[in-house]
Amino acid sequence: MRKITNILYAVVLACALISCEKNDPISELGETNGQFAAQLRVSYNSTRPAIGDTLQVTASTWQRDDKFSEVRFMETIVETFGINMSLKNGTQLLTKGETESTLTVVDSIAKANSWLKIAAADMDKYWVTVTNNYVMVGRYPMVIKEGNYPNNSNLVTKLSDQEFEILKGLLAYTITRADYLVLYPSAPASHFTNGGTYVLSQTGINNLKQTLTKTQLLPVVNSIKKVGKYSVTIDVAAITSTGTATVATRTFENSL
Repeated sequence: MRKITNILYAVVLACALISCEKNDPISELGETNGQFAAQLRVSYNSTRPAIGDTLQVTASTWQRDDKFSEVRFMETIVETFGINMSLKNGTQLLTKGETESTLTVVDSIAKANSWLKIAAADMDKYWVTVTNNYVMVGRYPMVIKEGNYPNNSNLVTKLSDQEFEILKGLLAYTITRADYLVLYPSAPASHFTNGGTYVLSQTGINNLKQTLTKTQLLPVVNSIKKVGKYSVTIDVAAITSTGTATVATRTFENSL
C-alpha cells in the first residue's frame, strides 16, 4: 500500500509541476536575456498617407517592472522603379509597366534610421494615469527623400554598369534613326534596316550595345523620370534596460 501511495504521490507531484510550468508567466519574458518584454500598441492616423501628408504615429507601451531604455521610432525607405526616358528625336523607352518590367532598379535610401527617440529619463512626461501606460506621439512627414538615383537626367550617370548595359540593350531596339545618327553621325547604311520592326540592323544594335557611353547619351536625353513605388516602413521599438525590444512595423507605399 505504501508503494502504491508513493507512486500516486509522484504522479500528482509531476502533474502539479507541469501545471505550474504551463501557467508560469515565463512566457512573457524576453527571449534572449530573461527580462520581461515591454507591451506595445501602435496606431496611425492614416493607412494610406499621400506624399505631402504628415503621418501621426501613436505608441502606447508599458512594462511589468517599468524598466525601459528608450522608445525608438525608425524609418526604412526603399524605392523600386523603372525608367521612362525620351530622346530628342522621338525615341521613347519605358522599362517598367503595370504587368512587366525589363529594367527595375532598387534603391535602399534609409535602413532603420531613427527619427524620434524618447529616453527612459524622459518617459514620465508621457505617462497617462487613466490608461496606466506611456503614450507617445510621433509626427512623420511623408516626403520623397532623394536616394542614390536623382529623378532627372543625372539618373543616367548613377546607373551601375550592369544597369546601364541593360538600358543600352533596350535602347538598341527602340531608338529612332535620327537619334542614332546624333549619337553616331558617320554611321554607315549597314547599321540600319530597310524597314520592319527595328530601325537598327544587327550591326547597328551591336555597335550601340558595345560602344555607347553615359557621357555620350546624356546630351541626347530629352526627359527621364523614375516610374515605380516609394516605400516607407515605420518601426516603433520599445526597448527595456537590458536590450529586449518589442517592435511594431507597418509599411506605406506611394507611386513615384
